[in-house]
Amino acid sequence: MNICELCGKETTKLYKVRIEGVEMTVCKECAKFGVTPKSYSRLGVAKTPTSKTTSTKKSKRPYKDLFDNLKTLVEDYGDVIREAREEKGLTIEELAKRVGIKVSTLHKIERNELEPEEKYVKRLEKELGISLYEEGDIDYSASSGDEGLTLGDFIKIRRK
Repeated sequence: MNICELCGKETTKLYKVRIEGVEMTVCKECAKFGVTPKSYSRLGVAKTPTSKTTSTKKSKRPYKDLFDNLKTLVEDYGDVIREAREEKGLTIEELAKRVGIKVSTLHKIERNELEPEEKYVKRLEKELGISLYEEGDIDYSASSGDEGLTLGDFIKIRRK
């Protein structure tokens, strides 16, 4: 008799599956919680064979990570805000009133103790004429045109 590594049940036949990244030998009941290592499909779900006449076309664009183009504040955002404010000849109280933020909150932002909310970042950028965001490093331009437009290209075009 064999013992299931997941539930401990004694059984005559064990199945090798991957559950949350760990390969285990489990009973038939526990096998539904994992995927088989060879096909990565759920146990009992039949895979339909793909036709050999259709060719798979790989995209020439690199893998796009959602976080690559995420806007992040510049590292020394407090110094940038303070220097721009002083260059414009504004006191911290005047800038706080113009931006619509508490003076104590603006003090904390200038000392890099508090990251400003996005709405305040936009107001500060507009009022001081500065940029507080640094963009992602990787540029994903549209494909060469050989493959035609994809849904991702359409969404990207509409957002411009």
